[in-house]
Amino acid sequence: MKKRNLKFTPLPVSILAIYLLIIPCLTCAQDTVVQGVVMDEEGNPLKDAKLTFEDPSRGLSFHIKSDKNGKFIKVGIPPTVYKVTVELEGYFPLQSQARIQLGYTENLQITLRKIPPRLDEDKDLDEGVKSFKGGKYDEAIASFKKVIEKFPQNYEGYYNLGLAYLKKENIDEAIVALEKATEINPDALPAYFALGECYFAKDDSEKTTQSFSKAIELEPENPMAFYNLGIVYYKIDKIEEALGAFDKAIELNPELSSAYYQAALSSVKMGDFERAIKYFEDFLKVEPDAPETAQVKSMIEELKKRLKQDT
Repeated sequence: MKKRNLKFTPLPVSILAIYLLIIPCLTCAQDTVVQGVVMDEEGNPLKDAKLTFEDPSRGLSFHIKSDKNGKFIKVGIPPTVYKVTVELEGYFPLQSQARIQLGYTENLQITLRKIPPRLDEDKDLDEGVKSFKGGKYDEAIASFKKVIEKFPQNYEGYYNLGLAYLKKENIDEAIVALEKATEINPDALPAYFALGECYFAKDDSEKTTQSFSKAIELEPENPMAFYNLGIVYYKIDKIEEALGAFDKAIELNPELSSAYYQAALSSVKMGDFERAIKYFEDFLKVEPDAPETAQVKSMIEELKKRLKQDT
């Protein structure tokens, strides 16, 4: 019997194409045989891969499955040009054509490429989110670490891991995870907010400022970015910068009551009591039933007294 070796590898045509390299052997026989092996990209044999040989012109169709060693064989296949499809769950399908000739043994070497897992269908991510929402942060951390093992270049796994560490007040671990998240996705606004919170907890004013400044750069119309930046400036006694940030937050969101409150405190520090009264009064207009209402009213009265004394 004549033997022919077919090299069956992917080509960038249609969905995923393949080419067949046919090498004739010197022995001859009457039967036509198709045989070969199906492997993954690492050379491991693939079981139960389905090979379909179709001849649309004559309505012929043959199906072969690979065995546990990835091997398959079909004896007596009529010679013609076949449309060949190779399918296996979890792998990209291959499609091309093969010319089968009378009296030859066709050896096919087929390589299938694995379909990468999808993060939005990952069970560990779902479990991690559920654990996080339930306050089970250790379990969430374990789940998010599994996500990272499977998706090492995905932002979401590191971001969620950082948040879980932050909730446990493991600040250093949170920073490592969140920094990795921003490395993978430099436009990840939520990660910069979380990083700012981490550095604020460590009293690292410089890096806290950098984090919230980056957030503002990414989303200049975000009032909370300016508000958080104002808090940092207030803490390091840059009162004018703090007040400017609070004013910008108020401009972007006139309903942000905490910005009025912090702007009032900044004005008090600057000795501008009249301005502080105005901010406190605006605070009460926005949130009249706030827990701080009684305290704010008391502060307004005290500031008014001090203004009278000064005049």
